Amino acid sequence: MKTKWILPFMLLATVTINAAPDGEALLNEKCAVCHIVSGITAEKLKNMVAPPMWGVVKKVKTNHKTREEGIAFIVDYSLNPSEEKMIFPKAAKERFGLMPSQKGNVTEEELKAIAEYLYR
Repeated sequence: MKTKWILPFMLLATVTINAAPDGEALLNEKCAVCHIVSGITAEKLKNMVAPPMWGVVKKVKTNHKTREEGIAFIVDYSLNPSEEKMIFPKAAKERFGLMPSQKGNVTEEELKAIAEYLYR
């Protein structure tokens, strides 16, 4: 009798695992539009409109003591950016300006998946 329930639970667990957002794919789809995430070229450097992602990750990790704080910052800043929250120096602000809110472009769940991928 117990074995009848094992298969449905295994299938549900598989569907739940596969339903989790793919942080790497989301990073490339949502963030690479502005941030360089790989394949540095002179052309990309010349035309970049936001700090490269490795710089963002380094600054987030430097400014936030825990992984959880860093992930929460990425989610919050992406949806509600402000000058007070900026972690880059003045020169970056002058070059790139304030990041536009990503509300409507990415969900909180997607941002969490991206941030968790960046913290791997």
